Amino acid sequence: MKPISGQAISFAQLRKEGNSGKAIRDMLARLLIFPSPFKGIYYIPMQDERGGWLIKRPEIALRQAIAIYLGSGNFYYSCKTAEEFHGIDWHSYGQVHVVNPVRSGRINLKERIERNRRKKTWRAKQVARILEFYGNEIVFHRADAASISKAKIKRTPYGDYALPSQIKRDRKRFREKK
Repeated sequence: MKPISGQAISFAQLRKEGNSGKAIRDMLARLLIFPSPFKGIYYIPMQDERGGWLIKRPEIALRQAIAIYLGSGNFYYSCKTAEEFHGIDWHSYGQVHVVNPVRSGRINLKERIERNRRKKTWRAKQVARILEFYGNEIVFHRADAASISKAKIKRTPYGDYALPSQIKRDRKRFREKK
């Protein structure tokens, strides 16, 4: 079974579909599959995305990659990410704030992008360009599953975003500065 273009997929799932580890590394080296912010999770680009070294809908690709990384779709975007979505704050910070029951912490993509830019190879520069689509930093906020299910959110094809009233509560709870 061939992986579906425009979807995020894990290394384990690619192996389950009959690809060897060497074949997967070869696909990644030739950028037939794109790296995601998470180790072992990749994005299968559509033909035109592969030709232009871009991701048309990075929000959808990131949502899928986060769901694979966390092991469930039980999360929503809050704080600065939700403010940008609702038009409360027009300044793009390049941060993605994810409220979930599994993980707390930060993934600094800006350092990884800059590290790839400093390399001299064509592939490293393309990887830096692809990773820029995901933003500069992913911030995970851990909350219990009950509070996530009670959160006031707006469901979209791009993910679940906290409503303005929920953003205020989340800022206090996670001590995020405006």
